[in-house]
This record gives sequence, structure tokens and C-alpha cells, in this order.
Amino acid sequence: MRQRPIVVVSTNPAVDVEWRVESLQPEEKNEVRSESRWPGGKGINVARWLVRLGAQVELILPLGGTTGEEIVRGLRSEAIPYRAVAIGKPTRANVVVTTDSGVQYRLNPTWPVLDRDEVKQLDQRVRESLAGASMIVISGALVRGAPIGLYAGWVKAAGALGIPVFLDCDGAAFRKAVPARPFLVKPNLHELEQWAGRSLKDHGEREAALRQLTAATRGWVVLSCGEEGAWMLGNPSDALVQVPAKTVRVRNTVGAGDAMLAGIVRSFSRNKLPSEWLRAGIQAAALSIGRAPG
Repeated sequence: MRQRPIVVVSTNPAVDVEWRVESLQPEEKNEVRSESRWPGGKGINVARWLVRLGAQVELILPLGGTTGEEIVRGLRSEAIPYRAVAIGKPTRANVVVTTDSGVQYRLNPTWPVLDRDEVKQLDQRVRESLAGASMIVISGALVRGAPIGLYAGWVKAAGALGIPVFLDCDGAAFRKAVPARPFLVKPNLHELEQWAGRSLKDHGEREAALRQLTAATRGWVVLSCGEEGAWMLGNPSDALVQVPAKTVRVRNTVGAGDAMLAGIVRSFSRNKLPSEWLRAGIQAAALSIGRAPG
């Protein structure tokens, strides 16, 4: 019997491009020594790591133009199952410039903008997939042209079917989706500050904001803190779980948080205890950081 897949929704995918340079100097010609290209964006990164961790996945995403065709070729080469919604405008390409010293500069376009019919098709595709899903991961910024409440609507629809929702987004879409009560949310510090509406200067302020967010979702909250590791809370009255980051040779930091979310989701899907979810996420993030991009 085929296992019910983990549905991953990526409304704002991209071709990720890495240029490697000796250094980056203003107003000078900066020689690009090498270029790498692969399917990217937060949702694709999550789907990629779920596949690597042995999960059954169905990725849903809008794609258009030659960059969309490039993503399709990449997904097929990585054996990542997907269902695409065709759009008229080309999918974006994100550029990471990596210097010999390891410093990275990230340039992310905000386009494309979906029209009303394209948003409707995407919404229908996601809602249709819920009938056969074991859980759903909504990852990445909300694509332009979509209503702010699109993610919230998917969270509610999944909740009505008893399907856990793992949410990783930011800004107004995140704020709108929180009252819909996703099962788990994974902000980073900047995103948590956005939601809280204030700067969180120390551990005490971060913990207070996490407890407020947990009370609002009535679910789990994971705060990814980069080199500090991550924090997890499942109830406002529970003890805060903190797991330090693993020490690894850093080869690439893009997508580490997405690998963490994939590790958490995969651990949950295997009926592991909550105490094991975050450790699995930290392990996946460390594997991501230690790998070449893509």
C-alpha cells in the first residue's frame, strides 16, 4: 500500500545560482570563477531534504518561462515528485555570491506576480492534494499577486481534515496564518521579531515571544538561531527545549533552515517523540551546511 505523501507547497520557487569570486569589490570588475545552478527556494529545499531523508513527497509549485523549465529538469534529475501550475511570467532566479573568505551576498528578486486565474489554479491544486496527504508543509514567502490570507486558508482547510500543517513563512502572510493554528511554525529570529512587533534583544525576550506565539497557535514553535542552534516550545507552560548547532565545516549556509524543517517533519512522520524532532532537524541542518549547494 502506497504511503500517503507529505505535500510541500512552494508558492515562490526559484533557480538558485551561486557565483564564486575571489572577493567582491565595489566599482570594479569582479571575475566569476564558477557558476552553479539548481532548483531552489525554501519549499523546494524542504522537499529535496525530505526526499534525501526517505520520505514520500508531493511538491506543488507555480512555474513559468525558461527558468521554470530549468527547475523541472532539476526536479526530475533529483527524483523529486512535483505538480506544477503553469504561469505566464518567468520563475525568478536568486543569486548568491560567495567569496574565497566564505562571505556570501544574496540577491533575491521579488517577481513574478501571479494573476487571479493563476492564483485560483494554485489554490485548487493545493486543496485537491489535501485528500491524499499525510501532512502539509507550506514553506517560503507568499508569491506576489496572491491574497494575504492564502496560507491561512490552506491551514484551515487542512485542519478541518485533521492534517498537520508545518508553516515557515514571514510577514503579513505569517501573521494572518497564525490564528488558523498551524501544527508547527518555524520562524527565525527576524521573523519572530516581525510577528512580535519588537526587537528581541536577549534570551528572555525571545522566550517570552515564543510563549506568546505558542499560545496563539496552540501548537509547536521552533525558533532557528543559526550558529546558536534552535529552540522548541510546545505549550506556553512547558520548559523550553534548546539544542545547540553541530560543529561542521561550513560549505554553504543557504537552505540550512529548510533542511532543519525537513528533519523535523521527517522525524514527526516516523512517529518519533517531540524530544527527538529538534535533534533530527539540527542533524539535517548540519548535513546541509557541510554539503556543496544544491
